[in-house]
Amino acid sequence: MTESPQPTDEQTPPVHELTAEEIAEGPGWLPACLAGGALLGIAFFVFCGVSTWYLFQKRTEFAIRTLRDAYIPELEQSLLEPDEKSKVIKQVTKLVDEMQRGKYENWQSAGILQRLQRMPVIQWGELYAVDAFAQKNASSEVAAETTKQLSRLRRSVEIGRTTSFDFEDVLTPVYIADANSPNGHRLNQPFDVDSIIEVVNLARAVADREDVPDETFTDVHIESIVLDQINSGIAEGGF
Repeated sequence: MTESPQPTDEQTPPVHELTAEEIAEGPGWLPACLAGGALLGIAFFVFCGVSTWYLFQKRTEFAIRTLRDAYIPELEQSLLEPDEKSKVIKQVTKLVDEMQRGKYENWQSAGILQRLQRMPVIQWGELYAVDAFAQKNASSEVAAETTKQLSRLRRSVEIGRTTSFDFEDVLTPVYIADANSPNGHRLNQPFDVDSIIEVVNLARAVADREDVPDETFTDVHIESIVLDQINSGIAEGGF
């Protein structure tokens, strides 16, 4: 029977014996760092949770500040027709007063604010500027088509199909960057007819997409749409 080979000194790895200094050093700072990191992580998540809860309870206050300090001043500087502007500002001012009196729950205030911010109220006035330029400077055919397609675009808002984002896309040909504007852009006036035609084509595309009849709508009023959205926010909250 063959005997198993005995390990030699070359095959057996040397055993490292801890010195007194290594034993005295212990495990070092790693466990403490890990524990500290875990505690910081827990504290961070607790802070986030408390902050979220706090902000959640302040939705009405946030809506009041946004409407009073940003939304109403924008309305005052908008290109809405004077009668429309006066009615919309009156509606929003009344809404802010009711919020301050505690008439609405937080979810209602947040829903109303969300709906108003999606409404193309400022852009509604900018469409008037585009239409007015076309009536004075474009051919009669272009002027008539401008009025019709922009009215179809407004009608798409009334039936709940388009928002301020769609309006901004339509108005892109007549916008210019402006860092001082709340939206980062403003109308590039005076316009030119080619830019107006681009706007008309984009408005037609959006109206066609939303199946708006190809006709002129003369009875669409922004103040009525705003009031409907406020009432929807009160009843249903946001989207």
